[in-house]
Amino acid sequence: MSPRALDQHSLKQRELEIIEAALRLLEQVDVSQLTMDKVVAQVPYSKGTVYSHFSGKEDLLAAIGNYAMQTMADLFGRAAASEGNSRERYLGMSFAYLVYALLKPTLFRVALCSKSPSVIGKTSPERLTEHERLETTLMGLFFEVIDAGIAEGSLQLPPHLNKQQISFLGWAGGYGAIMLLNDDLNQCGGRHGLYLEREYYNASNIFMDGLGWQPLSSEYDYRQVINALMEGRFAAEIEEIRQRGRQLVF
Repeated sequence: MSPRALDQHSLKQRELEIIEAALRLLEQVDVSQLTMDKVVAQVPYSKGTVYSHFSGKEDLLAAIGNYAMQTMADLFGRAAASEGNSRERYLGMSFAYLVYALLKPTLFRVALCSKSPSVIGKTSPERLTEHERLETTLMGLFFEVIDAGIAEGSLQLPPHLNKQQISFLGWAGGYGAIMLLNDDLNQCGGRHGLYLEREYYNASNIFMDGLGWQPLSSEYDYRQVINALMEGRFAAEIEEIRQRGRQLVF
């Protein structure tokens, strides 16, 4: 008798199980050492079953990238939906990115590999379509808050910058701070006396102050926003981070 066909939900759950197994493997080996055979050895499925989900290593890395973007979209959406003015909501999304990096350091480190030409060239069309959809969702969350700032009159776009550039620059600054100051990732030789949460918070405020996004950090203590998120919308994530031995201090 033929095995029972899985429904779409069960297939998605199995795919996620394989992705998470690959991420556990990537905690021990570099991306260059990842192979499909090693992944197959980590899951209770045959090689054929694993290949029915992923055409190869590159397609798997693309799926990991999509998983990362979906995780970020969920966190960013929760922050963007919080009460407060546009700058508070933008800071909340920046904070959500830090939460994501601390909760899933391997995913944070590996996700960018999905954007390399060698991976994209061997990724299935369906996964590329999903990648583009998720990118649009992520950018849309930031665009919405920037538009709210313009509508409030608290933000005026500089004539040489558009919403995409602002969103990219904000992300790049946050990514750089996390990569250089997070103990679980690469470390910067000049980091003595610098602490990730504090410098990440400072960098976010310097960026928004530079845009003239009101109210400026000299006029309002935005740590209140971070504390409210830690005690409210992200309480479960903060507790998980604490259980791993990390106490966040801003």
